[in-house]
Amino acid sequence: MTSYVERQRKTKLGRPSEADLRLKNNRLGMTIFQISWIMVFLAMIIVNWQLRFSYSDWPPAGVAPFDPLLPSAATVALLLSSLLVKRGLQALRQGRIGGFLLDWRGAMVFGFAFLAAIIYEFVSVSNAALATQYGITMRLMTGFHFVHALAILAFMAHVIRRGAAGSYSGDEHESWAVEGTAKLWYFVTLAWILFYIVLYWIR
Repeated sequence: MTSYVERQRKTKLGRPSEADLRLKNNRLGMTIFQISWIMVFLAMIIVNWQLRFSYSDWPPAGVAPFDPLLPSAATVALLLSSLLVKRGLQALRQGRIGGFLLDWRGAMVFGFAFLAAIIYEFVSVSNAALATQYGITMRLMTGFHFVHALAILAFMAHVIRRGAAGSYSGDEHESWAVEGTAKLWYFVTLAWILFYIVLYWIR
């Protein structure tokens, strides 16, 4: 197996190592995946707008608008979670495994707080709202995002377990799983912010 020093020497000589190429391909694959994924989220936003414009009033008459208070708190929790994920990744790059684990565990706490708020929002949609596209699209969008966030949190838990077992170092080639999971969590955060604005603030 090529050592980290040898990989660096090859890179300086203009000959990327297998590890460099693998990391480059992983990053490219993640970018392509995220672009395709954002298209799905954007499509749901477009559907929401199309339905909205088919009503003379939005929300429809007799339906109370969704209260943004709890979703706003959930959004703050998700942003804090992403901040801790980024800080933990930086700690790992510096070889501070303890700092990485601490930050990512904190990120998961905020992540699960976010999910709890979204579950509450999902189940508390009124019958009056569910009788209209206003409530149905809200459940579709929040439910869709919930499933994705839960899946990424499961990846984060796996990464934390491997990190605690000593599987990662400061070498970016050996910790792609951490970087890839972080990028997925950033994406989940961005997607939620878009949904949050559309569902709770644009009337």
